[in-house]
Amino acid sequence: MQPSDLFPVNAATHFGPRKIAPGKWQFNVWAPKPERLDLLVKRAEEVKIFPMEKLASGFCTVTLGDQTPIRNGDQYCFLVDGKDRRPDVTARAYAGDVHGWCCIVDHDDYSWKERDWQGIIKDELVIYELHIGIFTEAGTYLGAIERLPELVELGITAIEILPIAQTPGRWNWGYDGVGLFSVENTYGTPNELKQLVDACHQHGVAIILDVVYNHLGPEGNYLSEFGPYFTQKHHTPWGSAWNFDDTHNHHVRDMMLQNATMWIEDFRFDGLRLDAVHFMFDDSPTPLAIDVGHRFDVLRGLTGRHLHLIGETNVHNSALVKSSSAHKTGFDAVWSDCLMHSLLGIAQPGLDLCHRQHHGAVDAARALHQGFLYEDYPYQRHDLGQRADLHSFVVGLQNHDTVGNHPQGRRLKQLASREFQGAAAALYLLYPAIPMLFMGEEFACENPFLFFVEFGDPRVCDAVEKGRASEFPEMLKMVGVSPLAPEAFSRSKIGARTDGDIPMWTWYQSLIGLRKRLRGEGLLYSEHMSVDAHAETGVFQLLYTRNRETLRVLVRLAEPMVNAEPVSLDLTGETLLSTRANHDAFDGLLRPNEAFVLLEKG
Repeated sequence: MQPSDLFPVNAATHFGPRKIAPGKWQFNVWAPKPERLDLLVKRAEEVKIFPMEKLASGFCTVTLGDQTPIRNGDQYCFLVDGKDRRPDVTARAYAGDVHGWCCIVDHDDYSWKERDWQGIIKDELVIYELHIGIFTEAGTYLGAIERLPELVELGITAIEILPIAQTPGRWNWGYDGVGLFSVENTYGTPNELKQLVDACHQHGVAIILDVVYNHLGPEGNYLSEFGPYFTQKHHTPWGSAWNFDDTHNHHVRDMMLQNATMWIEDFRFDGLRLDAVHFMFDDSPTPLAIDVGHRFDVLRGLTGRHLHLIGETNVHNSALVKSSSAHKTGFDAVWSDCLMHSLLGIAQPGLDLCHRQHHGAVDAARALHQGFLYEDYPYQRHDLGQRADLHSFVVGLQNHDTVGNHPQGRRLKQLASREFQGAAAALYLLYPAIPMLFMGEEFACENPFLFFVEFGDPRVCDAVEKGRASEFPEMLKMVGVSPLAPEAFSRSKIGARTDGDIPMWTWYQSLIGLRKRLRGEGLLYSEHMSVDAHAETGVFQLLYTRNRETLRVLVRLAEPMVNAEPVSLDLTGETLLSTRANHDAFDGLLRPNEAFVLLEKG
């Protein structure tokens, strides 16, 4: 059985082109606003016009194939009220830029090589966040395949790729996408993306896609000309909010559910990461995010695969997380940036790369214990303020936002030191939550990750320049690179592992290997963990105790230029790992920016 068997499609519910039989396709678009809609099909520069039937639901539809067979790759678009050519708002691919022709994508055209893939269970996730355009010099889906053996050797079990919905220009972080169902054509074709997914599965690696369901990009966004896809009830920092709770919202919600299904069914992704869920404004009794969770539950049962739904949210609402019998659907995990920002506050006091203040070691201790910082931020809550299920969080040292929101795209090593990064890595890779590395972190990449976009509309370009300058006004004194400059993209390529810090790479590999071993033995879980932290000395301990066995993850972090004396600690146990070059046994002294992992058996 296929997902499409459970989620039947017809002219009243399906968005975009649908293959009915070889050569026969039905074109659907929800367009209640125009009085008339025509389908244009182009072949060899010859354009044919086909009137579309408008249904009571507001959908416009036409079926071709008898006299005009449709083939994979055929180009088409719509003619609105007889005058304006517009791309399909749910096109599966664009022939060129976001203003022009779209392409038919026949998913039957690809033959999957890895047919028995079941996925990676949540307990075994070690995620690597990457951007297809800068992960390799080629900057393509096929280029990314070449680095998969390197990630497997490191110990990565899943990659999470930044959004690939079609955007204007040649490069973009991905969050300005306007082709929600499309594949960024500057990185390759839909079939080449499937080759990447196939290759991941052949290497035993899951692949998760970052999707944006809170807004649409500013250039090439024509949905308002078709119907009430957006609402005036809510507004996001990036523009209009999707219509999830206003008149006719059921069509928009259904479109999003079809989109989520498409990535799992047609491209065989192992999960989705939903961007900024707190800006998916929805006052419905059942928020769309929960509806997507329901859809994932059905897809799991239907496919027999381990699928992961991850949310990025600044509002920690336990009702969104499927982590107890009380909440049987929702997100499997949510991003928790509190530890990351707290550690950045130790590395550079006063540097906040988000819109909240963090207080270094004090907040780091609380974040380690609770998972989130609750009391200081009333919009972040958890039932009774208790510790959350730590394994429902995704944590890291840095990600695309923290590095990219620095005007010079600086990474943690550059903000602090390689010693600080190495010690901090032990703290999060040996923590119960799902760890996520940011591309290049493992070999202490020296190249920045800058904010880069390319637009053709001068008004949008001007808004980008002004918006970037005002977003972090305290950083205006720091000279950065314009996000519109080609240099912003080219300088962000992470380069080869061999050009980086190989001892750092080996350290990360050892930490990940130890994490897998200890989880396999049942020790490295939150129910066995306590936290002992001393903000004044920067000493953090994660203590795992079970069956007369105690594991200590001992880390001391200090800001740059601080000449702190060693701290004396009366601790015993076998040294499993340490940041010291010779890996000697722990001598009772913990110096700034050192890490030791000790195992004591009673």
